[in-house]
Amino acid sequence: MEDWAREQIPAVGRESMLHTATSSDQSTWAFGMSAPEGAPFITLVFRREEQGWRQVPAPCIGRVSRALAVCDADVWAVGDGESLHWDGDRWRHVPTADLHDAKAQLFGLAQFGTTDVWTAGYAPQRDHSGSRGTVQRWDGTAWTDRPLPPVARGWSLAGIGGVSPDDLWAVGRGQPGHAVALHWDGQDWHQLPVPAPESGTVKLCDVTALASNDVWAAGYRTAPDGGVRNREPFAVHWDGSTWSPGELPAGPGQIWQLVRENATIWGIGYTPDSTPIVAKMSGSSWQLLPGPAPPPGAQHGSLHGGAILPDESLLVVGATSASPDSTQPFAAVYLGHRGTVGVRG
Repeated sequence: MEDWAREQIPAVGRESMLHTATSSDQSTWAFGMSAPEGAPFITLVFRREEQGWRQVPAPCIGRVSRALAVCDADVWAVGDGESLHWDGDRWRHVPTADLHDAKAQLFGLAQFGTTDVWTAGYAPQRDHSGSRGTVQRWDGTAWTDRPLPPVARGWSLAGIGGVSPDDLWAVGRGQPGHAVALHWDGQDWHQLPVPAPESGTVKLCDVTALASNDVWAAGYRTAPDGGVRNREPFAVHWDGSTWSPGELPAGPGQIWQLVRENATIWGIGYTPDSTPIVAKMSGSSWQLLPGPAPPPGAQHGSLHGGAILPDESLLVVGATSASPDSTQPFAAVYLGHRGTVGVRG
């Protein structure tokens, strides 16, 4: 039996893809962008309904990198320095904090209640002289940039998550070759060391917490000779006192997003030759699962994000390509987990 059911996502232009998805008890959304030749990126928003996926109009903020739904009337999406909010009726553009000499790229989201939302990313200087990590907080009225400790020249953040607004982690890339993990205790941010491989570099792309003393972060490590083709999935675990390496099956690839379902964590990504990666962590061990096959005629498939659906099955999203200059949105539901049947494509 096929472990995955592909879902039909409307094609938009010759080059488009999905970067993330989110789901509440009432609704499921997928987000990405299309890339018209010679024009800026166009924001794509889709909603999953009984009849299938439908594109929903939304203000354009470029690429959407991460989204978070609390309920049908409270959904956030962030990306190229801006945010979108769904109030149950329409999407509206919500400006992020003014960084003056920098422009944020936002990749992570965490929410506690309806008026306490956090996002993380990095802020490259407009004059290209450097960059830094950024964490912004929504207080129900506006986004504000939160002061962070100095880490290194050209450092960045990607994922953010935790068990409460007073126990929060933000992860990314720190000094050359090393990952960075910052912890917020409700008063201050503290940098805590992350183990580095004996050689090569590490970047953490996402973080999720099962408890204060059970936190996972994942991304990739790169061999000393560098290059995308030399990346391997990498994970670390926080036990309440230290970060330690988490064992992932050997092989090429990178983890872009962690999706939590109760005590299970799913890692979603792809290999250098655009083969989907789905890793499952239950207890303390990770296992790689066969990813969804691309649709007929497609040469490659990559996964960028996912979400747990209301029936507790796993949805993954990304892109497939039938030719070097054509990519289309892709989505699939994992049948081996809950036995759920998706909208087949």
